[in-house]
Amino acid sequence: RAVRMVWSSFVELVCRVNLLCHVFRPSQQQARDSVNRRSDRSLSGKPNILFVVADDLGWNDVSWHNRNIHSPTLERLAADGILLDQYYVLPTCTPSRAAMMTGKYPYRVGRQHMYIKPLMPAGLPVNVQIMPQYFKQAGYTTHAVGKWHLGFCHQNYTPTFRGFDTFYGFYLGSQDYFLHNKIYEGETGYDFRLNEEVLRGPEVEGKYSTDLFVNRVTNLFKEHEKNGKPWFTYLSFQSVHEPIQVPYEYTKSICRYKDQRRFYYSAMVNSLDIAVNRVVEALKATNQYQNTIIVFTSDNGGAASFGGNNLPLRGTKGTLFEGGTRTTGFLHSPLLQQKNLVYRNLMHAVDWLPTLLSAVGQSTNLTQIDGVDHWQAINEGPENSSSPSPREDLVYNIKEKPFMAAFRKGRHKLIWGSRSSKDVWFPANEDVLYPEDCKKVHGNRTLPNTQLRGRHTLVLPHGIDTAEQLVLNVDEDLEYWEENELLENEQEVEYDIEDDLYVTESEETTVETTTIVNIDTATTVPTENSTATREGSTRQKRRSRRPRKRKLKPSDKKNKKHKKKQNKKHTKNKNKGNYKRRFTNKNGVVIKPYGNAMLFDLEEDPNERNDISVDNHDLVEILKDEIMKHFENLIPRFAPPDSMAGLPRRWGGVYSPGWCEAKYI
Repeated sequence: RAVRMVWSSFVELVCRVNLLCHVFRPSQQQARDSVNRRSDRSLSGKPNILFVVADDLGWNDVSWHNRNIHSPTLERLAADGILLDQYYVLPTCTPSRAAMMTGKYPYRVGRQHMYIKPLMPAGLPVNVQIMPQYFKQAGYTTHAVGKWHLGFCHQNYTPTFRGFDTFYGFYLGSQDYFLHNKIYEGETGYDFRLNEEVLRGPEVEGKYSTDLFVNRVTNLFKEHEKNGKPWFTYLSFQSVHEPIQVPYEYTKSICRYKDQRRFYYSAMVNSLDIAVNRVVEALKATNQYQNTIIVFTSDNGGAASFGGNNLPLRGTKGTLFEGGTRTTGFLHSPLLQQKNLVYRNLMHAVDWLPTLLSAVGQSTNLTQIDGVDHWQAINEGPENSSSPSPREDLVYNIKEKPFMAAFRKGRHKLIWGSRSSKDVWFPANEDVLYPEDCKKVHGNRTLPNTQLRGRHTLVLPHGIDTAEQLVLNVDEDLEYWEENELLENEQEVEYDIEDDLYVTESEETTVETTTIVNIDTATTVPTENSTATREGSTRQKRRSRRPRKRKLKPSDKKNKKHKKKQNKKHTKNKNKGNYKRRFTNKNGVVIKPYGNAMLFDLEEDPNERNDISVDNHDLVEILKDEIMKHFENLIPRFAPPDSMAGLPRRWGGVYSPGWCEAKYI
């Protein structure tokens, strides 16, 4: 009996202790159950979408194309996902982003002509629905982090007025990575915001933007871990766009090259790779990785003048050759039925909208878009899919001024019109300065640290004191805009000679006008505050030297036919335009075909070394007809001259909205 009493007392004591432990410290099994419940809760809903955009990352700037590049995270994610082998974007930033966001070729929304400059009163037309608006309709919370570059001169162009619930980043196309300012036309302006408010202070000023963007998305993931609501996050890195700036730490994994541009650029790629790794680990730490679809893409080819490279592809950023438009892209997600595959079907930036909507179970029966849905083909794998390739052709881009076009149908690509001088194969310039040191660098390379110290650990942003910077005597506007304007002038002069309708401009002056509000009504008004429009700009100076139309006198009209015959003899070999096909499209745009055409068989010749147009005249004409069908739907380019109304000094030293009219189409 005594033993029984002792045993009973011991059992009661143990039960009480266990009860207290159960109350104040959950068991390991309970902790696992809690994690599983959170995981089950997220998996039971719609998948999250993380849309990651790298800026100016070239074909030869990733480790699976170039072993000198150190990007182990990107390579691992691509290898464990679906690598897009025949994936295309536009030649420059703004057109590509417009295509991704709208599902439409840029020529349908007036954004086909280069990128938006800091003082250009332009943006993506505000009545065009874009990706975050579709996701909001599907019940998603939407976030934009990083670079915008789709207009800001009117608030309705900015992210939080275009469907994003939050925005953290900058409006312009480029800026200082640490100071977050931009020097343009001799004036410095600040550009960093949280939603609509300017964000200053020691937390951001002097801190490397790549680190700031990682911390921002990490905080967003923690917020969504608690509420469980599906989210769409557009993470648009500034890297690896110029200026060439990178914390010293990231140069240690790169061999020192004789070409400093390539050396520092490669270090910037390394910093981008580590940033992506931290983002993925933050997803895992907040139990959201299993239910997230990750998209990774560049917005155009690498910029050779700033250290980027696209070998073995031809050309560079800003060109219609493969080096400017065929880029790195992949999908990665535990939700994919097929993994470790290379997707070789044609895919274009406009396809992301219907593809991702399909992935989250939304209808892809969208009207008036150019994108096609690849989700079934990607998810089932091309070998298992019974459906034909979703896309059989694509438009690289078409522009009316200067006339430029590129189109691919199946294996054949046609480039037609003015050609950039950057139509060559740029070398990578990776000659090593110290071979022995380079061996040590390669031997010491390790995978990025994938172990976070704690669930809520953020990256300590690199300060400006860690910065390595290479200042180049290269102006981005001269690199791209100036060449386009020279080509445009050249075309106009050639047409002027042919038509015999032009003379040198007289000294009379005209009021500069800018089209606003609605393209269909062709309403024009003088630019707001005409004195604010830059009078001494190089663009207007060039225009003043450009041949202009004059009205023909009666005597001129009588001899018009005779003069045309004389001029035709004079310009027969010089003028290469196909004037029989000149027409005005349904939007009132005069399309003037110009220049020779080049034809490539991209299956046999992916690097565009052999022009086969001479031996395939009929095919060239067929592809030209296809291009002209697209020109029929082209909206006039919306690229007005810079307006001094947007100077930062007028807005407290900050690039801010409020100095233009919003555009509708």
